Amino acid sequence: MKRQRLAVGEHAPDLTLLDQNGQSVTLSERWRSGPLFLNFLRHFG
Repeated sequence: MKRQRLAVGEHAPDLTLLDQNGQSVTLSERWRSGPLFLNFLRHFG
């Protein structure tokens, strides 16, 4: 699988993930209420 990196200033693709409660969260919906921070933790195990 080829990894695609975003360039500085490039928009992130719209995506939908589950939050800690199992509810769907869409990036574009959250972005409407203001800036947001995404952090993807890597699991080593």
